[in-house]
Amino acid sequence: MSARRELTPQMHDYEAKFTDAGEVRWLPYLMYFHPAGHRSAAVTTDASGFRYSEARGLRYSVADRGGSAGPVRVLAGSSTVFGIGASADRHTLSSRLTEHDPRPEPWLNFGGRSFNSTQELTLFTLYRHLVPEVSEIVLLSGFNNLGLARLPATARGEHGAFFNCNQFFQALPAGSDRPKRFLLRWGKDVPATPEPVPSMPEQIAYAADLTLRHLDCWRALAQDLGARLTFVLQPLSGWVRSTGTPEEERLFAELDELGNFSETYGDILQQQVCSDYADAIEAGTKKMDVGFLNLGPLLAEQVAPDQWLFVDRIHFTDSGHDFVSRQLLNAI
Repeated sequence: MSARRELTPQMHDYEAKFTDAGEVRWLPYLMYFHPAGHRSAAVTTDASGFRYSEARGLRYSVADRGGSAGPVRVLAGSSTVFGIGASADRHTLSSRLTEHDPRPEPWLNFGGRSFNSTQELTLFTLYRHLVPEVSEIVLLSGFNNLGLARLPATARGEHGAFFNCNQFFQALPAGSDRPKRFLLRWGKDVPATPEPVPSMPEQIAYAADLTLRHLDCWRALAQDLGARLTFVLQPLSGWVRSTGTPEEERLFAELDELGNFSETYGDILQQQVCSDYADAIEAGTKKMDVGFLNLGPLLAEQVAPDQWLFVDRIHFTDSGHDFVSRQLLNAI
């Protein structure tokens, strides 16, 4: 039997609607976002596409506060924040943070699947009016900017590359200069010499600079809201431990057969890359007086050898979400 079907059956729900082959809503400003009003055993979204959280007997989201009022805490980021891998809404990080946090404010899920730092910031600015009182913002992010940093400068532009950008450029009018240049380099029917892939130090420098550029905007927003801001560098499996549990290794092997994660991002999984990337971001956060946490080494110190954390190299199991939420609350 497939390891994924046996160990993580909930992933079928995500693949049906929350992958590139699923139901991607193309939206102005954001490029794309989750299906709205989605209901399944694993995940539900509100009328705007935000994921619901469940904790303390309440069910709430950014666009549906469930009748509750008052200040909130915001957890922002990409698919890890959204909760890919959780078997139900109550197991996401925002849900577990709320459940374990002794403070009264609930944590809202501001995660956007496959978002880069530009999209994470844009998402919050577009929906800030729904959360006028914010006590704290935790931005748990970092991998997507680094993973996209190896794309050619033509795709990165001024504000960073984004996932699905090839589909976007191909859909633009033929007379547009940018997609023409992009397709000349990346189109299947036009032979061309591709731009060389930047070195890892160059990728780290680019991704850190882009992350800090947008974090400075988050800082200004948080200051205006009177909210505490912390940047948390999200952990990858290889940044926590070089070899996973038997369940993790089975899943990783099957995913490598289905896709090419190791081939594409294997160099990023190295712990030295985590350290160098974290150092670059932390140096910038200190200048901004913004809190910083490198979550990977913290998890490495606390996790038991047989503790199954990951459903893939980026996303957590239910127990992984709970474990990570407890570590976050202890550290931030």
